[in-house]
Amino acid sequence: MSTLAEYLIAIALVILLGLLTNPLMVWMPTPTQTAIVLVAALLAVVYGGFVLKEGAGDERETLHKMLAGRAAFLTSVCVLTLALIYQGATHTIDPWIPAALALTIIAKLAARAWASRHQ
Repeated sequence: MSTLAEYLIAIALVILLGLLTNPLMVWMPTPTQTAIVLVAALLAVVYGGFVLKEGAGDERETLHKMLAGRAAFLTSVCVLTLALIYQGATHTIDPWIPAALALTIIAKLAARAWASRHQ
């Protein structure tokens, strides 16, 4: 898949995570919220697939840094996604969980865009 597909999946995931932070539950009934949690979890897994297939540079140190960054990113996304699924199942979504997941994804995209421009 292309970089455009990666960005589109990330944007869709961030939008869904934003929908889950409706603190007063003014417009979102429980079945809709549950469906959004499932779709967001699926998109998080698909986005994680993009991270796994990123290529490494030629130097050994660059490879070590990249692998460490990838492991940290995937760990945080997995933990936050599991927390989101659990809170979605108990119908008590804390807005900090989807916000943290969205910011993690945005930071990854921003760092990648910056690195592409400054190579």
